[in-house]
Amino acid sequence: MIYFINEYLMALNSGIEHAEIKRLKLFKHQGTAAKLVTRNFDQMLYANKQRFGVEDDQIVNMYDFFQGVVDRKPVGKNEPKIESLHLADEYNVDPGADVSHVYDGDQLVMDVHFAPGTVGQLFSVDSFDRYGKKIQTSLWDFRGFKSRDQFFSDSGELISQVTYNPAGERVIEEYFNHDQDGNNFLSLIQLMDYHDQDLFFNSYDELFTFFLDELNRADGEHATFIADRPGSAYDTMLSMATPARRFVSLPTTHTVDAKDQVYANLSGIYANPLVNHIDKINGIIVATKAQKNDLTLWMGGADKVKVPISVVPFSVVSDEQIRAKRVPLTDRKHHQVIVVGRLTKERHTEDVVKAFIGVKQQVPDATLAIYGYGDQEAALKEQIKTADLTDSVQLMGYVPALESVYNNAQVYVNATESDSEPLALAEALAHGVPSVAYNVHYGTAELIHDGRNGYLVADGDVNGLARGMVRGLQDSNWSQLSQHAYDSVRAQAETNVFARWKQALKL
Repeated sequence: MIYFINEYLMALNSGIEHAEIKRLKLFKHQGTAAKLVTRNFDQMLYANKQRFGVEDDQIVNMYDFFQGVVDRKPVGKNEPKIESLHLADEYNVDPGADVSHVYDGDQLVMDVHFAPGTVGQLFSVDSFDRYGKKIQTSLWDFRGFKSRDQFFSDSGELISQVTYNPAGERVIEEYFNHDQDGNNFLSLIQLMDYHDQDLFFNSYDELFTFFLDELNRADGEHATFIADRPGSAYDTMLSMATPARRFVSLPTTHTVDAKDQVYANLSGIYANPLVNHIDKINGIIVATKAQKNDLTLWMGGADKVKVPISVVPFSVVSDEQIRAKRVPLTDRKHHQVIVVGRLTKERHTEDVVKAFIGVKQQVPDATLAIYGYGDQEAALKEQIKTADLTDSVQLMGYVPALESVYNNAQVYVNATESDSEPLALAEALAHGVPSVAYNVHYGTAELIHDGRNGYLVADGDVNGLARGMVRGLQDSNWSQLSQHAYDSVRAQAETNVFARWKQALKL
């Protein structure tokens, strides 16, 4: 079995998770068993995997594993409901769409929260003491069983939490304490009656490492693990006690200086797998040849590289999309520019908005749609308002399925300061959208052939972004750019990407 290691699969995800989702579908299409492994407790995991088309046999979560519910299905649509709580007859319920308040006379005793996207399905219940302090929260798994209780101190800090299996038996107990600075921290985890033993762990990483070893033991200690998320995924895989084939993928640039990937200091998140414990891995996977070359130089040259560095595109274009009918300009929204990505500082979406002011001066009917989420959303709203662009620039939020968005767009823009390989850029090109991007490490220069399928711009050149967008919006130039965009992602076609994976993992 091949396992891709992460911490979570959430309702809102980053490029790492989207790359993994595409990879799972790729391996499924190619008849090779692979699973996403996640660590964090998540009562909505079943709903999230349904949302992204991840099949039941393509993901295994640590808590699900120990609860014995990896293959469990929901008990029914919108079940269970508040009636299953069997509230006391004297309680009064003030109903609401998202939360119902439960009173004993004038005293609030419970807040009953309902699962997102459902009609009255139990999600969590907060219980209050007579002073109005929350003392306990009970959580229901989306599949319909009570999965956890959390207990709180008078000051509102988490004291302990207990995770249950569907039979109501305790599976995992977690205890919290204060450090010398008074900060609350996890002090002990107890795995209850696991193969007739109670096992104790000091951290989530310790428990996760044990879980990975259990997966490997179940596979006869012949499993292959690829750690995709720096930090917990790397360190826990490196700490495994059982023999396994272990690889790390690099989802970002590898040094602390985005502009210098050869001589700058290594980013701390990569220190353990690439330096301190490189003897524990079988290989390194990067998305571009340029990053492989730079990482090789950073390590001191090819003769100093201790494990193979393989190039495997993180973006995957389905064979179906490669064969899809090409969408002409007449079937797209005229002069529509799009941005797709997280709204964070390093993505510099504010540069796109600045550039769009100049675009509007030359293409008055141009519109800009920004898809994504992040901590810069409020700042972008204010920037759009200040620039008097509210009629032509929209923040669209996070949208999981973007095929129609790409097929309606005329130009895609990426202003990130660094990446491993911009997934949305590859997706836009695969849908025939000419693209404009800063020429940065990594991926933009590999994907954009300047003047053929889009335009590369010097990093930070906002005026250059504007010029690129205007050129991409010119109707006389667009059809040729679009045809080249469609043709430029052959290397990301699923057959080619899987061949790279086979070579990297020696399948």
